[in-house]
Amino acid sequence: MSQQVGNELSEIIAEDFGPNATYVEGLLSRFRSNPESVDESWRAYFAELIGDGNETVVSANGNDGASAPSTRSVTTETAAAAAPAPEAPVKKETPPPASPALTTEVTALRGASLKIVENMEASLSVPTATSQRRIPVKLLDENRNVINKFLREQDRGKASYTHLIAWAILRALDEFPQLNDGFDVVNDVPSRVKRTDVNLGIAIDLTRKDGTRNLLVPNIKNANRLRFSEFLVAYDDVIKRARDGKLQIGDFQGTTISITNPGTIGTLSSMPRLMVGQSVIIATGAIEYPVENQAMTPEALSQLGISKGVTVSSTYDHRIIQGAESGAFLSRMH
Repeated sequence: MSQQVGNELSEIIAEDFGPNATYVEGLLSRFRSNPESVDESWRAYFAELIGDGNETVVSANGNDGASAPSTRSVTTETAAAAAPAPEAPVKKETPPPASPALTTEVTALRGASLKIVENMEASLSVPTATSQRRIPVKLLDENRNVINKFLREQDRGKASYTHLIAWAILRALDEFPQLNDGFDVVNDVPSRVKRTDVNLGIAIDLTRKDGTRNLLVPNIKNANRLRFSEFLVAYDDVIKRARDGKLQIGDFQGTTISITNPGTIGTLSSMPRLMVGQSVIIATGAIEYPVENQAMTPEALSQLGISKGVTVSSTYDHRIIQGAESGAFLSRMH
């Protein structure tokens, strides 16, 4: 397959899957090696994508074995002084050492990486605002302990803080369903698109073998219609399939609202970009004591009634959601 065809495939995948395109390109590579190594829905998609499969594999560096251009350094030299007269010898000066040449490497962004750029630039077209609320987690922690005690007795895993916060999003949407709506231009008229089902996107940060990171955002379909026990199973299932590389095409389609948790790596507060088509993204920070109290002993913290807290932010499309609605939504989550 020529370089041009390879780029075209990457662009098509990027157009179809946006920020999840890197994951799909990995599946395409597996499909080329062994079609049976991917799910049937992916086999059908890739078979249609590449046609009859008559292609020539491009070398790993993408240039069919051509050698990479060498990097040349440039050294400047001081011009020689004019020759002095014999009777007046001039002292020769040693030229200063030349500064080492700056070596750089430029790589054009293509495929999934280019689509990420396009998505980020498109997100700038969405007029957003952000509400934040600091929530104590003492009661949340006690309820989680009660839930996990029951789950352990039933040999049914455990609930994380993110499980419970995501569940709070769904229950808050019962009272504020307009935050699940979308914005679109229909027949040249700016319009609100009402959506009754909540497809909750879960941002999953995966680390590849080479140390680079990949962000996937599959969603839980009709999450608002699930009972809590069903929601735990659905949430854990999508996480496991993401880590095992078994997500399907439908897992990425139709996301209406998202949750991201940068708190897992210690970030206290975040205002993530809102993707076109969604109206709200919820971000949760690290669960911590206030900075000024973190050196205190547990006994002192308990005596003073100081609890750990979490900062939850709501970044929303200001064209269809107002600040008071976002603030009230966070209050209901609390």
